[in-house]
Amino acid sequence: MALDAVTTLIKIVEQDLMEPRLLSIFDAGGMKASLLEVIKLLSPKLCFVQAFLEEYKTKMHHWGIYEAIRDEVARRYKDYKIESKLRQVYFEANWGQYESAYVDKLHRTLKQVVEDIEEARELILEIKKIIALEPDNEEENITVWDTFQNALELENEVIVGFDRDIKKIITRLGFAHSMRSVFNILRNFNTDISQQYVELMNLQVIPLVGEGGIGKTTLAKRVYGNPTTIGWFHIRAWVVVSQVHNLKEMLIGLLRCISPITSEIYNIDNAQIAEQLCRSLMGQKYLILLDDIWSTAAWDAIQGCFPDNSNGSRILVTTRFTNVAEYLSVDPYYMKYQTIEDRWELFSTKVFGQSHFVPREYELIGKRIVLGCSGLPLAVIVIAGLLATAKDSLEIWRDVAETLDGVETYDSNNKISKVLSLSYKYLPRHLKPCFHYFGVFPEDNVIPIKRLNNLWVAEGFLMPHQNKSLEEVAESYLRDLINRSLVQINELSVDGKVKSCKVHDRVHEVCVREAITGNTLCIINGNDAPKVSHWLSCQTSHWPITQASYGNCTIYNIHSMLCFGKDVYHSKCRLVYPCLRFLRVLDLSLVKCSQGMPSEITDLVHLRYLALSTIGSLYKLRFCKLKNLLTLIVTSWMEKCPLQMRCNILDLPQLRHLHVDKRCSQYLPCLVKKNLQTLYWLKVANSDRKPNFRMVPNLKELGIYIEGELAPSYLGSLVHLHLLEKLKLEVGRVERFYLPIGFPPNLKKLTLRYTYLQWKEMDTIGKLPHLEVLKLKDSAFCGSKWKPSKHGFQELKALLISRLNLKHWNASANHFPVLERVVLRYCWELKQMPIKFANIGTLKLIVLECCYSSLVTSANQISLVNKLLFEGTADCPLRVRKVGTKVEMPKNESSEEEFVESSEEESVERSKEESVKNSKEESVISSDQERLKARKSVKRYLKKKVSKSLNAFKELKRKML
Repeated sequence: MALDAVTTLIKIVEQDLMEPRLLSIFDAGGMKASLLEVIKLLSPKLCFVQAFLEEYKTKMHHWGIYEAIRDEVARRYKDYKIESKLRQVYFEANWGQYESAYVDKLHRTLKQVVEDIEEARELILEIKKIIALEPDNEEENITVWDTFQNALELENEVIVGFDRDIKKIITRLGFAHSMRSVFNILRNFNTDISQQYVELMNLQVIPLVGEGGIGKTTLAKRVYGNPTTIGWFHIRAWVVVSQVHNLKEMLIGLLRCISPITSEIYNIDNAQIAEQLCRSLMGQKYLILLDDIWSTAAWDAIQGCFPDNSNGSRILVTTRFTNVAEYLSVDPYYMKYQTIEDRWELFSTKVFGQSHFVPREYELIGKRIVLGCSGLPLAVIVIAGLLATAKDSLEIWRDVAETLDGVETYDSNNKISKVLSLSYKYLPRHLKPCFHYFGVFPEDNVIPIKRLNNLWVAEGFLMPHQNKSLEEVAESYLRDLINRSLVQINELSVDGKVKSCKVHDRVHEVCVREAITGNTLCIINGNDAPKVSHWLSCQTSHWPITQASYGNCTIYNIHSMLCFGKDVYHSKCRLVYPCLRFLRVLDLSLVKCSQGMPSEITDLVHLRYLALSTIGSLYKLRFCKLKNLLTLIVTSWMEKCPLQMRCNILDLPQLRHLHVDKRCSQYLPCLVKKNLQTLYWLKVANSDRKPNFRMVPNLKELGIYIEGELAPSYLGSLVHLHLLEKLKLEVGRVERFYLPIGFPPNLKKLTLRYTYLQWKEMDTIGKLPHLEVLKLKDSAFCGSKWKPSKHGFQELKALLISRLNLKHWNASANHFPVLERVVLRYCWELKQMPIKFANIGTLKLIVLECCYSSLVTSANQISLVNKLLFEGTADCPLRVRKVGTKVEMPKNESSEEEFVESSEEESVERSKEESVKNSKEESVISSDQERLKARKSVKRYLKKKVSKSLNAFKELKRKML
């Protein structure tokens, strides 16, 4: 409560007391100057106390110290009744009256707060002296991440040689914060110090500058996700800018980090989005990270969105170019090359694992190779990825060493090009087309894994493998590229699997160069006449295909066209020209078609992959003509405009993956379709015929959207889907939803949304024998208490709960014996996680997004106990990550009746005010001798509290064992 109380007081002082109306009320009584003086005194003192409480809240060996301060501050805050007194002042003013007694009462209370907080500050300074004498043996066993983009950190990422840089950058980011109390003391005596502090609190830009591959983004990530950094800033946001910056994407990317957004934001113009971003940052202490800026124009386009709140906000920038860095700041941070020792540690770990055991015959040549990497971590990682696959071939090792020996020592740009060329040279033949294909995507583009796999299947890159589907072969190809460090993992799903990927921009250059050299790729990013190639990557904001540009090309040349331009609108009736007749892939998912789609699109009978985004009716499109289609994705780019399509699309003979809007009606085919693997969404209603899932026996993923109340037996044929692993059930306009009488027997992932089930029905789900991932979203279950039944969820590894009204969760390790990950989002009612989760030896990660701090505290306690219980036995300690955590505010008196009652109480108490004031003044310790005596007493009390806290923790540990 103390931290909550101080946070509330800061809000009152910095916002409520600065309201123009209140200032005018005080001005009428001649007390405005006095009020401003009180605010000036209170604000830094409160921030000092808040920083102390934040710092020591989670430090176990200081729990007693934290509790001592907490109890005292919380007690005094309750006595102030500042909100009540503020309401009294406003109440009288609303009636056109100025009642000096109420204003005087509020003013005296604020002065008392100043005295109390100053007393608390002095006590804290004394406590810090005690703490400074204790040995600091705390380990970093709790790591925190804070971003809406991805709260699931990549595991087993090898980072070497950045510790000193991380400390330096963090110091520059937070110097104003860490020195705040010192400046507050010094500036009372020195006006120059005061001016320096004001300048220090202004918005500052810190550029990290260095060549590509030197580790700028890696360093920025580590600084951005450091617990110290997170503790200093209210808001943090990250976006990748890239060589060709797109302002709208930059704005939306930053907003996405601050709060969840919908696709509707793409329909708003840049000025409105910029204003929304600026409002989100106004008054907040924020950290912005702009990754990979190439030009000053990109900075000029967006800098107006970052308000200078004079509170220590910072902007961290990474760039290759010195002129850009010096344009942004007079003091850039210049990246240094990696030392030979760090290079060798990174190389040996990537090639031979954590054991660092390197056979003698490889050690000498390995160190020679590392010496030739010119201190660039990217070069080391890529070459290590190559040699990790060639640990039995000294011939390849020697070739690599000799190639690098032939490059000038200080020509690092040529070195990394040689390294990437070597990696490409030894890439197996079957992986080269897949590697080239990354050149189709724009630089720094985040690529969903499923989309990439389906594109590879449609392009025909994959070699059929016995007992493996083409999609599984695609996954193995991608795994190989990731292991070779040519592809980076960008995001993990809840169950820890790779959700999206990207390639480093230096690697992307190689993909593009090799694909263009082979006349395979043409990138259209301007008004120049495009060249005819197998793959067209359209990266402009206008429609690139016209009769003039491609009228004379051979119809056999163009196989694929993918559009990545933002805000591309197409309303013309003519879309397809003869040159596109043999297209295999057409991805128009980012092109917003406003009048349905031209009918000639169905004349592209060789299409294997088709992605469309449109509004309006598609009834005229005869999709049945596309008999070679493997993947079909059709969505509406306006949520309020649902699509209208024919209901027989599933009759396509080769179709493997179908993604349509939830409200698009589709019937299951009348004949068995063995190729279909993915179906999102199948809309069912009580007026429709029962779906017969026997017709699609090889489905692996299925989403069902339900409208109208269905009997439990309506979806009974789900039990015949023996290969189905992933099922999503979402309910629309339904009074009551019933769980199906049976589920697919091998179901591994289940998502429920808007189902409003009672918690007792969870017992049915808990009995699913192979369930590994369970996601409960948006009122999937209702009710405040969940107590799982015994012997359920025996295989569950990942659990996500989002926007449920759950208050009490009574569970133990027996209910989730192999649980690895828990994600809780927007669970505002839940104040505590089950403490017995500490007994789950497999638990690796707890992610808390937009929850109260009390939930974070309980998760941290679970992590501490879990580490003690399984120290030395678990692969990695349990980690806790938080996203957008809020401090729970004290409940204020809010009703008008309470306000009137408190006003009446004031009139009764008015006669006692002077005696109360005198008694408070007499209670203040005035002499230095008495103050010293009191401090010694506090020391004894605090040491006693620390001892009690440690004993309590030992008792908790004993109970858990």
